[in-house]
Amino acid sequence: MVPLRLVFRLLALALLASQTAYIAAQDFPARPIRLVIPQAVGGATDVIARIVTERVSPRLKQPVIIDNKPGAGGNIATVFVARAPADGYTLFVGNHPGMTTAPVMSKAPGFDPVRDFAPVILLAKQTMLLTVHPSVPVNTVQEFVAYAKARPGALSYATPGIATPHHLAMELFKQTTGIDLVHVPYKGGAPAMADLVGGQVQVMFASFVIAGPQIRAGKLRAIGSSGNARNTQAPEYPTVAEQGYPGFGLEAWFGIFAPAGTPAAVVDRLNQEYNAALILPELQQQMLRTGFDPVPPNSPAEFTRIHSGDIEKWSKVIRDAKIQAE
Repeated sequence: MVPLRLVFRLLALALLASQTAYIAAQDFPARPIRLVIPQAVGGATDVIARIVTERVSPRLKQPVIIDNKPGAGGNIATVFVARAPADGYTLFVGNHPGMTTAPVMSKAPGFDPVRDFAPVILLAKQTMLLTVHPSVPVNTVQEFVAYAKARPGALSYATPGIATPHHLAMELFKQTTGIDLVHVPYKGGAPAMADLVGGQVQVMFASFVIAGPQIRAGKLRAIGSSGNARNTQAPEYPTVAEQGYPGFGLEAWFGIFAPAGTPAAVVDRLNQEYNAALILPELQQQMLRTGFDPVPPNSPAEFTRIHSGDIEKWSKVIRDAKIQAE
């Protein structure tokens, strides 16, 4: 039996710790915050981080300093933040697939996306358009599936690389529809799009920012959208799910994480200030212009559910498709 004196001492220590954390959160932030980006300047994660954070710094009354740490597929930045002090002064902008596929794509990523991080807020999403070369005589997803099934292994699809959202979307599409396509990975979206326009490959999931000009010019044809809802920049294209495949859906996302163990009050303060920015009409318009889908205000718990759900979903897709890192 535990002595009563020890019980009271443990309770007192717990109360002191909670009060200390509360006081620290009340004073947060008392110095500049570092926001670590796992990409070079100009990448999608960097862009969304900058356009949102520039509206948050004044609210926090402290600079939020962007720190780009590209390399090792994002692992350099991710591991750096996972090992940072859990005080709210070092944050990370993670994305899908970077923070969802690590458990199955790497034997030793150096971090655990669930154990090592506390989700703070979902910032934005990106859906893609299923685009085909004009030589493919289809206008809908169902027509494309029938066309592909009549030619198993004869059509090829482009992606910017292994385990990119574009690759995962197509593998899920193949698993959902039962078609057989050949994967042609490129080193980036630009060469993949160039070969799609040139007809060297026949189909690709692509962002509206990249595919939109080619679609308007008649060089490509869009037949569907990858998201759970229609693409905000091109709502005229029904989702794949709407066209008869309700099990399909992919939305790349971007969000802020803190190291695990960051006081809940600090996480809540950050969530509050970023949410205040997300509802600004001018920010939402800027997101749309730069190829992102705005998201409604959301809580750390809501973002945690999205994060955990996507880890489970995409881990299964990767295992079923036998995708391996390059």
